[in-house]
Amino acid sequence: MRWSEDQLQAHLKAHRNRANLSRERLKTENDAKVQQANKTILNAKIQRNKICDEKEILNCEIATCPPSVNHYWVASGKKRYLSEQAKIFHALVRVLVPAKQTEARLKLDVTFHFPNYQTRDIDNYLKATIDSLVKCGLCVDDEQFDELVVKRGEVVKGGLIKLKVMELG
Repeated sequence: MRWSEDQLQAHLKAHRNRANLSRERLKTENDAKVQQANKTILNAKIQRNKICDEKEILNCEIATCPPSVNHYWVASGKKRYLSEQAKIFHALVRVLVPAKQTEARLKLDVTFHFPNYQTRDIDNYLKATIDSLVKCGLCVDDEQFDELVVKRGEVVKGGLIKLKVMELG
């Protein structure tokens, strides 16, 4: 049986339409699966952030002030690297904080006691503090911190940081 040119084109058009419909159906199904997976991940994160048991893994005081974000990095051309001030702070924390390599979700409660009454944004001091906890080996990654409680304490000569880290159960 030979098809005329019109019959062949109609057949090919019908085949392309079925293929396009099939692709659209698969895309819709895949999008639904991705949306469901994202919803599941979000629910898991929400569950982690609900009130739960907290196990204290660190409670210490460090008699210094971390470098501000403004003094944390040094630029040389296009490269950026840690400042000497940041390296010294990380080394000090490494000596004082035990390496636990915890993989749990964490809560950080930090109080900064600055050395004087100079105006400061306390959030600028979090980067160095959290990075130092990772570098000393307390945790694997700074992404693990789900809760941050940051407070400004009374002025203390030389500066002081009070740290509490809890595993969220």
